[in-house]
Amino acid sequence: MKREKLRLRPTGLWLIFGPVLGCMWLAAVNYSNNLVYATLYLVASLTFVSIFYTWRNLAPLRVEHIRVNPAFVGEEVKVEIFLRNPGRQTIYGLSFARLGEEVARWRGSTPLLMRGRGTIRLEGEDSCTAEVFFPALRRGMYRLEALLVRTSFPFGLMWASFRVPVEAVYYIYPAKKGSDDWPELRPGGEDGSVYSPTPGDDFAGVRPYMPGESLRHVDWKAYARGRPLSVKQFSGGAGRELWLDAADLNRMQLEERLSQMALWITNAEKEEIPYALRLGRATLPLGLGPAQARRALEMLAVAGAGEASKGI
Repeated sequence: MKREKLRLRPTGLWLIFGPVLGCMWLAAVNYSNNLVYATLYLVASLTFVSIFYTWRNLAPLRVEHIRVNPAFVGEEVKVEIFLRNPGRQTIYGLSFARLGEEVARWRGSTPLLMRGRGTIRLEGEDSCTAEVFFPALRRGMYRLEALLVRTSFPFGLMWASFRVPVEAVYYIYPAKKGSDDWPELRPGGEDGSVYSPTPGDDFAGVRPYMPGESLRHVDWKAYARGRPLSVKQFSGGAGRELWLDAADLNRMQLEERLSQMALWITNAEKEEIPYALRLGRATLPLGLGPAQARRALEMLAVAGAGEASKGI
């Protein structure tokens, strides 16, 4: 990924370190103390040299790719940063900050700094994946505009940093809260549920596998014979279907409704119960699998922020 120009600036430590150097200089001048002069010049020279070492510590670093994973409110958003060090020197003390804005209409600030788990150190001519986290405070759709990579190695007196444009959109889903009791589950249609057939269902053929579907009902025997990946279909079964409509929960506040439906969606995925979703004028057809769950939770994340979801 293309990065911007490397920049240097003082850290907050200079608020303490600067006055200390000033006091040392006054003491050396007033008392003509050679030992204080020597100590002052030594510290000043180390400070000057640290500018070069701080710059050299970050200069070779390359950011190859950045991936932002969605999260539920109350959890942590995980950002995976793929780093490469083409130089021979080890890079120490990396830290990251995010620069972004909220795309949906919800207001409120979120913390800028991201924390890592463990010290981020990258050996020479090596690559690694750094995982950093920040709290998911409010549901919505967000844009990570740029990533700030910085270090203050070795003495913490100077920041060396550069920005990496990202322009990645990610979602924070509503918190999974509410009752675990299911709403009314409808029986499958005439063709039954192709996702959750019971053992007594009648086999009705196969159909092509769709990405994101459960692998539980894939026809592995046919795939082993060299045929395309396909899913078994059943008819006449007692499959169950879950139809979620925000209007059915109108006694709850909006956030409570969305949290309840997020809990039902995650539980339906675990139990392999197909589900459909309606939020005002926005609808999601019956389905199951990671792709279906992602679309449903994204609808919940931005509910109330667009014209299609008015009236929920």
